[in-house]
Amino acid sequence: MPDDPCLEITQLLQAGVTKPHPDQAASATWLAMVYASTRAVGGVVTTSVEEPMTGRNHYRVGVRLRDGRPMSILFNAAAFLVAGAERQDLHIVNAVFIDVPGGEIYRRAALQLATTAELNQPLEERHLNLLTEEERQDVAYHQPSRLGDLLFNWFD
Repeated sequence: MPDDPCLEITQLLQAGVTKPHPDQAASATWLAMVYASTRAVGGVVTTSVEEPMTGRNHYRVGVRLRDGRPMSILFNAAAFLVAGAERQDLHIVNAVFIDVPGGEIYRRAALQLATTAELNQPLEERHLNLLTEEERQDVAYHQPSRLGDLLFNWFD
């Protein structure tokens, strides 16, 4: 887990970060923060948690905000990284990233929170330096274009 909750997300690009990483303790903390942050902004959790698996390296849960807008809260347990995405068809792989409401609650739990701007940064070769050879091969095959597509990916 990162010690500095204000760490740039590019510093989280370490070996293993693109692979499914189930972590019961970390996901329990994240889910508790999902409920707390969603309640704090007048929303509700609407789906059960989907765990990482082949084809998705992150946890995902659906919420509905006070204004009725649905969204997903994503969690990459290998990086302790939380992100928001528009709720979309489960077969669409490129997420439309959005900022997570109530984000300070996640930071208090020592989880890193990714902003839309960070996630939409173009993926560059330098971002891949610390990944494993297998992960770099996945990137070459799947060709994600944004940093968020690497950190919250659909690689099989």
